[in-house]
Amino acid sequence: MNKLRTALLALITFCLLLPMGYSTLRGSLLQMGFSWTISEWAYYIVLLLIGVLWALLVVRMSKALVGWKRWIVQVVLAVAPFAIGFAQHPIYEDMVWDLSHDMSAVEPMPDYAEANLVVIAIADCPYCKRAVSEMKALHERNPNMAMRMVVCTADSTWLEPYVQEANDAFEVVMATDMDVLATQAGGHFPAYVLVRDGKPVCRWSNNEWGPLAKDAVERMANGE
Repeated sequence: MNKLRTALLALITFCLLLPMGYSTLRGSLLQMGFSWTISEWAYYIVLLLIGVLWALLVVRMSKALVGWKRWIVQVVLAVAPFAIGFAQHPIYEDMVWDLSHDMSAVEPMPDYAEANLVVIAIADCPYCKRAVSEMKALHERNPNMAMRMVVCTADSTWLEPYVQEANDAFEVVMATDMDVLATQAGGHFPAYVLVRDGKPVCRWSNNEWGPLAKDAVERMANGE
């Protein structure tokens, strides 16, 4: 029985510490309907629990470990899985704090009309292209959420890559006034803007768009 437990624990640990372990667990929990915050933090919590199990298992199996040696082995085993996982997938500030910027004083614009989430982007931006995937993931979880990507460009041909990637999950349009939108984005692209009744409420830059922000947008879109 001990060998079976050890083998099972080793398999789980190995799978979680693979490069795809984090994204696999996170994606599975999101598909099951858990919040973005829970899905992000579950990985680290599970690693801590696995570390504690390793510490208990090894100490019980090795009678030679006594005194300070036992204590050191327990501590090392308890924190090792978390430390390895953290090194591969660090915990960023946007996972802990709400980093939104207030936009309640901003005047409504047509770009925000009839939308819950507006992403302000620029042409040929790799981070903006990645934002498309984030928006599609939100759409899958919230089919009724009204989303729009507004691209600050004077050339409509730059919209095509975003339109193709969006694949009708949300609309991609040119900014009505790209200078004003760029200013409202704070000069950081993409910028994610939470909208209520046609008025921008708050904004997150790409580095601030974490699980807390996504949960806030989903709650608003679902009328909570």
